[in-house]
Amino acid sequence: MLHLIADYKGALTVNGKDFANIDEAIKAFSDYQGQLTISIKPTVVEPKVDKVFKVTVRQYMTKPATPEFDFHTKWNNDTPMPMRTMVGKIVQETKGMFKMELHGDITEKVTDHCLVCGRTLTNPVSKYFGVGPECGNHSYINPFETEEQLRQAVAEVRKQLQNVMWNGWIIKSAIENMEELI
Repeated sequence: MLHLIADYKGALTVNGKDFANIDEAIKAFSDYQGQLTISIKPTVVEPKVDKVFKVTVRQYMTKPATPEFDFHTKWNNDTPMPMRTMVGKIVQETKGMFKMELHGDITEKVTDHCLVCGRTLTNPVSKYFGVGPECGNHSYINPFETEEQLRQAVAEVRKQLQNVMWNGWIIKSAIENMEELI
């Protein structure tokens, strides 16, 4: 009888005795003749603690509250998200919203959209920084003589971005993209 569930992965109880897996149960009851009472215990998968997400929101989540859109006044102490793309953790969830602890960060070597405003980046230097010339106050000309100088400058910008913190509620329908990083 136990061979019928040989592919089962998880704990079970057979005739009142607990087993960690099906192989242990089969060994224990290999010579048993009679009726078996089998109780399968579903495997409980613990949720990953501290999942980190990269979230990109619609532009209106970065704008101050208005009479037409007073979400930030009601939910975020009048503080909109400082950037459209941020990285962090979900700390609470409702049916329609996530409460998140976020910070700025560069998660790829190059990026195609400004982390602050979301516009398409065309300049190679802007793609390294993840921030366009208007949002980052930098020029289109590569001021670096070596790749190492550019990497050091990007590392400095990354440190500055990581200091941009925001905690608040995000409407799920305002999320354009959300991907798990860790």
